[in-house]
Amino acid sequence: MRKENVMAGIGFQLKRLYDKSGFFGQLRAYGYSAITAVGPMFLSILLITASREWLLYLNVGASEVNIYMAAVQYTFIFSQLLTGGFLFTISRFVADQTFLEKEENVLSSLYGLISLIVVIGLVISVLFYMGSPLPFSYKLVTYLYFTQLSVIWILSMYVSALKDYKKIVTSYVLGTLVAAFFIWLLTSPLGHPTATSVFIGLNLGFFVILIRLFRDIHHYFQVNNRNYFYFLVYLEKYPLLFLIGTAYYFGLYGHNLATWFSDRAIIVGETYLMAPYYDTPVFYAYLSVLPSLVLFMVTLETTFYTSYKKYYGRILNGYPFQDIQTAKREMFRVLSSELLFMAQVQMLVTFIFLFLGVRLLPFLGMTQNQIDIFIIVVLGSWFLSLVITIFLILLYFDERRAAIQLTGFYAVTSFLVTLSLVLLFDLYGVGMFLSAILAFMWGARLLIRSLNDIDYTTFCSQPIVYQEVTTKTEMFLRRIGSLS
Repeated sequence: MRKENVMAGIGFQLKRLYDKSGFFGQLRAYGYSAITAVGPMFLSILLITASREWLLYLNVGASEVNIYMAAVQYTFIFSQLLTGGFLFTISRFVADQTFLEKEENVLSSLYGLISLIVVIGLVISVLFYMGSPLPFSYKLVTYLYFTQLSVIWILSMYVSALKDYKKIVTSYVLGTLVAAFFIWLLTSPLGHPTATSVFIGLNLGFFVILIRLFRDIHHYFQVNNRNYFYFLVYLEKYPLLFLIGTAYYFGLYGHNLATWFSDRAIIVGETYLMAPYYDTPVFYAYLSVLPSLVLFMVTLETTFYTSYKKYYGRILNGYPFQDIQTAKREMFRVLSSELLFMAQVQMLVTFIFLFLGVRLLPFLGMTQNQIDIFIIVVLGSWFLSLVITIFLILLYFDERRAAIQLTGFYAVTSFLVTLSLVLLFDLYGVGMFLSAILAFMWGARLLIRSLNDIDYTTFCSQPIVYQEVTTKTEMFLRRIGSLS
């Protein structure tokens, strides 16, 4: 039987705030959930956009701005590709260890995962920058930002187990203010309006976030049993989770990577291959997806989770079959209602973004063709938000095979359809739009099939007697003395 989702800790805290207050309490609940769910991503996008406009305001050369935007895009995309598979694996690990009351394994896994990610990131960065003519100082500050982003993605997953969401919000806001202050200080009063200065400011701000989140996690999970790499056992026990995470993030950026092979691609600073003609409007269009992530936390992590827990609770406590079926129908009703509500709200957000994009993007220097790309990708993002929601629901029911089918399908189609359309017909944005529609149709089919088979999955597909199997990874860790 699937364990409780570790994200429910914040979900229940938000539910208390949402239920006990009126309009302003609900508004606060959505605000806190927004920062908690998409804090690092939203703040990164906010700082990146503001920093770019600030450099342009200071009349910094176009080449310097392009180098800054290229490095930011690479650190943002590849930090998520690096950590994505580990995040989904460690999420299951933390949920299981918390459920089994073995929280002493949680803090040690954090140390082990961070050390592993830092080492892998260092090797990747050295290989990437090996032939680059960029100054060493710039390579260093961009590597530090890449590393900090990777660590913050990891910390954000662990933070989901904490109950004090106000501290989480405070950490993100304080880090953003610190970054903004030092970017202003270095580029204006101190007279160094360069991409390096901006990255120094970003590093200082995100270091504040990193330290504060790490402190909160350490305060919550106080025991470290020094089994730093025990979580690697879950890579062998649940290999699909790693593949799911990797495919999920590749799907989000696959269409961007495909355009890097088109005629619109350029090489910035003799180092970064990218396509600003396409990447820039997509960058702004993806902001429209964030509300769906917030809605998922507030609605599915609270309202739906209540009916979800009631259904499985009746099974575990031996309720009559008719009562279990009643709870199942109630869970399905809540799920369909919340999905419809999320789709409607996301549609409203889509129309708002289309209106604002047409009005404001010309002031950011975008051409009409780029605005057309923005419109197409925003429309595609409506379907993408539904794909993400279906994907998360599949994981809720521990349908890992269905989840990898959905994320793998979108990752492949997002890359290949976009690559085909830009190379053969010079069409940009259409590939992402078509891939999102196809993925939504495929995801809806997978979800309906999984829900129809939920009785069989719950009662018949699992072993009557569970036997713990010692994995090869666990035996290896014990042999080398890394596991007590």
